[in-house]
Amino acid sequence: MDLDVAMLDEQAAHFAEDIGIPPCPAILTKLLRETRADDPDFKRIGQLVSGDVALAASVLNTANSPFYGLRTKASTIQQALVLLGLHAVTQLVTGLLLRQAFPMAVGSSMDRYWKSSMATALIAALVSRETGRAEPGGAHTYGLFRDCGMAIMMQKFPAYSGILEGSALTSGEWILDLEDRQFKMNHCRIGAHLAHTWQLSEPLCFAILHHHDMFRPGDKHAGTTSESRLLVAIGLVAEQLYSRATGQVCHDWKDNSEGALAAVGLTAPELDGFADRVKTSLHSA
Repeated sequence: MDLDVAMLDEQAAHFAEDIGIPPCPAILTKLLRETRADDPDFKRIGQLVSGDVALAASVLNTANSPFYGLRTKASTIQQALVLLGLHAVTQLVTGLLLRQAFPMAVGSSMDRYWKSSMATALIAALVSRETGRAEPGGAHTYGLFRDCGMAIMMQKFPAYSGILEGSALTSGEWILDLEDRQFKMNHCRIGAHLAHTWQLSEPLCFAILHHHDMFRPGDKHAGTTSESRLLVAIGLVAEQLYSRATGQVCHDWKDNSEGALAAVGLTAPELDGFADRVKTSLHSA
């Protein structure tokens, strides 16, 4: 069953209040109001996004990347709306606003976090588009929000850098166990809370909350809606592909690969084919 957003745990909410998580941006509130209208005003929506020059540039840069596969490149937000569709652009904007909401941290572990997070999100969009299992914009947004709790944990706990970089994880140790033991909170719970406050869908919030345990042995979420399970699977596949392209290790892959590949509809040889394309696309993006 889906996450009941009204039942998100109070401890995560208090944690978020204490640290002061990024509030839902005013532009996103206005954008969601327009897109959810019975007759959305595409011109007004285009003006809202175009009014933020940095955001508009990021939207166009991402939409025109090899991962979205547009045959005709978009040069304006209005063109992106036509080529990608209203829902896809809204999802894309939501994810990109997340990066803007956090302070820049040049030369820190946060730089590496955002680099991998943004690349994984793009790969998620590619996988969803090529498999036809999900909408690329939604997969991209999930990819960016999936581990956003890590960025929040890093703001509150300087010692969290060891977990963020992976150096604090011992062989076979589950990251959520380590986080709960050291900080009495984990990035999945706080990330799901942030996503909820930013008005993301219930299935997406649920996917963030359970992205480390959805396909683990003894799967407890078999009854979860296909949308949530698919997002988690796409995120896992995207992370594995990014890890392969950069010579890193996806710690969740060993225990979750079989269920994730089945959910996305990929075989191991097909994943190998994706790996070659991802490496090429990362270099040309």
